[in-house]
Amino acid sequence: MSGTILVTGGGGLLGHAIREICPEAVFLTSRDGDLRDRNVADHLLGRHQPDYVLHLAARVGGVKANRDGNADFFSDNIQINVNVLTAAQRFKVKGLISVLSACAYSFYSDRPSTENDLHVGMPFEGNAGYGYAKRLLDIQSRLLAQQYGCRYATLTPVTMYGPHDNFDSKTGHVIGALIQKCFSAKQRRQPFKVWGTGSAVRQFVYVKDVARLLLTWIRQVHDYESAIMAPDAGLTIRDLARTIAKVIDFKGAIVFDAAEPEGQLIRRLESTRFQNLFPCFQYTDFENGLQETIQWFQSNSNKNFEFQG
Repeated sequence: MSGTILVTGGGGLLGHAIREICPEAVFLTSRDGDLRDRNVADHLLGRHQPDYVLHLAARVGGVKANRDGNADFFSDNIQINVNVLTAAQRFKVKGLISVLSACAYSFYSDRPSTENDLHVGMPFEGNAGYGYAKRLLDIQSRLLAQQYGCRYATLTPVTMYGPHDNFDSKTGHVIGALIQKCFSAKQRRQPFKVWGTGSAVRQFVYVKDVARLLLTWIRQVHDYESAIMAPDAGLTIRDLARTIAKVIDFKGAIVFDAAEPEGQLIRRLESTRFQNLFPCFQYTDFENGLQETIQWFQSNSNKNFEFQG
């Protein structure tokens, strides 16, 4: 099945991974216009007239950025999502997949959350604005499918990592931030400082796996569906930090700072649908993906990053 694919948020982590696989797609970034403005969204989709849309555009940030800017994360993401999906319906795209976030889910100490839990309970307060915006993105997708027959789906990958991640130690997600901190600690011969106690549990998926999946699924969407993409049951931040130190060959001390935020203690997702939808899908081994990510960071750090203690 042929047709033009348009990718919103094309300059981000996942957008870069999609570009490597499908360079012929149309990639929109913030330089092309502010999708919080309905007229901009209408203009961009009207100009390109895509057959398919991968909706990645969002205002994103790490644990501290979300905590400090909850209201702004909510309003900005609501505006982006409503404008993009409404424009896609107006211009009759054949299929659209929006990327959600684990932040939209409530989590349980005795079991992983599944797709059935997406709209149950409360998201974690520290990222409630972003989480609720993602929940509403799923609701809008379902309602447009019901009312207009739109072929819209939503995918929730667990935390993505890979080349082109945000490696800022203060604003990046956990893997990017820890890689930057560990590399800086090695260069400066200082301790590797990690926010929190190290007890928090997180799950990760290699961004190129998500890109492969989206480019496969986008041409197969027939009805509204929502699926989680979670390769495994996760690991503690303590084990993650040790694995990063191993790959970087950092021999110094790893220090955990309980005075800094670490977010929700346990965040685990489990898909009840993904295996049925994609029974042959193979995930990248975590340590192999981490090695590729660190190699990319080391190759680009002198050009793109400043070391921060």
